[in-house]
Amino acid sequence: MRSIYIVLFVVVSFLTKPADAESFSVPDITFSSREMARGDVILLSIRAGREETPRVTWMKKEIVFVYSDTSAVWQGFLAADLNQKKGTYKALVRMESSGFEKTFDILVIDKDYGVRNLTLPKEKVELDAESLKRVKVEAAVVNALWSAQEPLPAWKGIFLMPVEGEVVGTFGKRSIINGMERSPHTGVDQKGDAGTPVRAINNGRVVLIADHFFTGNTLFLDHGGGIISMYFHLDKVLVNDGDIINKGQTIGLVGATGRVTGPHLHWGVRVNGARVNPLTLVDLSRGLEE
Repeated sequence: MRSIYIVLFVVVSFLTKPADAESFSVPDITFSSREMARGDVILLSIRAGREETPRVTWMKKEIVFVYSDTSAVWQGFLAADLNQKKGTYKALVRMESSGFEKTFDILVIDKDYGVRNLTLPKEKVELDAESLKRVKVEAAVVNALWSAQEPLPAWKGIFLMPVEGEVVGTFGKRSIINGMERSPHTGVDQKGDAGTPVRAINNGRVVLIADHFFTGNTLFLDHGGGIISMYFHLDKVLVNDGDIINKGQTIGLVGATGRVTGPHLHWGVRVNGARVNPLTLVDLSRGLEE
């Protein structure tokens, strides 16, 4: 009889043991790195079922993930803006279906991107009242895009280079124009002859086509899920506002419009509002599941 009581006690104790983090289903969580420079991105992969949608908070924003049925993995990007202060920041990962919750420390470090010196026509640098007013209006139009992004991701798989040309202007460099310090370079310049086709780096929707003072013929694509790409100084835009664009589709032609010294493509990317090095996004995306 004593042995029966002991067995019953063990069974009851097991059934009534309070749940804790150890009893939850622990997902396989992989960061491409736990350290990034300001202006960089990290790829976060979470191996879990489609019904186990992860919720990740980073820099006070919810990160959107895409899911691959082939390998049962959720993937998304954590970004640090070009002006982000160095320090340790926390990424909170939650799986609501299982109750799993864990915080991961990510270190953001400083980086010296260098300096570029440019010489441009005086009227393109020292703006008169009319030009200054125009620039402010155009900036307001662009800034409105960051709060009106598509919540659902259209992007999937590898991000492409928009042209095959050599990189002649790197991301993050402080700009000295006509001897005066200006805003840093927040995109990448690629060499290209006028008329060279420019392709969309991923699936998306055209959210802005404009002729702006600094950027000339300008095109913005919203890839959903917090990622927006931009293409400046185009000779021509070959799509229309609101068009749904496929990855690799020709969207414009390289030109020399706006404030430039010659034909080239300036292109940039924002990830959850953060200005990041688009080349890092392209490189990291090679680890994305199609």
